[in-house]
Amino acid sequence: MAQLIDIVRVVIGTEYFTATVQISEDAPLMTSEDLEGTTRVYNLLPTIIDHTCVGDAGSTFKDCMGDTEIAHLLEHVTVELLARTNMVDQVVAGRTWRELAYDRTYSVRFDCVDDVLVAGALSSAVWILEWAFTGGVGLVPDVDATVMGLRNLVASLDEPQDEYYDEPYDEPYDDSYDEPYDDYDQDDDLDRGPRMSRKII
Repeated sequence: MAQLIDIVRVVIGTEYFTATVQISEDAPLMTSEDLEGTTRVYNLLPTIIDHTCVGDAGSTFKDCMGDTEIAHLLEHVTVELLARTNMVDQVVAGRTWRELAYDRTYSVRFDCVDDVLVAGALSSAVWILEWAFTGGVGLVPDVDATVMGLRNLVASLDEPQDEYYDEPYDEPYDDSYDEPYDDYDQDDDLDRGPRMSRKII
């Protein structure tokens, strides 16, 4: 089987993190098409069934988990991982919708509590579903280790970076050997300043 879920586009705004995901042609679109895979996800993350889930079969995810879109399951796995990091001081909301009725492409949107944290949780959720819906072959995903990895990832970005030029460099600059570099485009559009409030990856 090809990769179950491809993240084809991510848009990060000030309020929302939205991913466009595509389900493989030979993968199930609904959890009811592979209840064994769905059960594997539940066994890893049993508290997922307690998530509030409006607009579906009932008031919690338990009411629809057995017959909902794989992309919707992806949303809830991501939210569960985010909650387990204890790095989110608010209830994380998610939303999933299909782009076109005949397509296998969905949008999955989350509150953008931290773009790195959400991106990491989403990627980890894709990996968990990949394992669950391809027969559960190989090592069982270690959820605790995954959550710790997410915490460490975000913490590492908050650590001060080494400064390599703390001391002034007093030697005079000699430009007699410099040659013009014609390929440099001074008008390139790379963001070299502070983090942008909205990014498209």
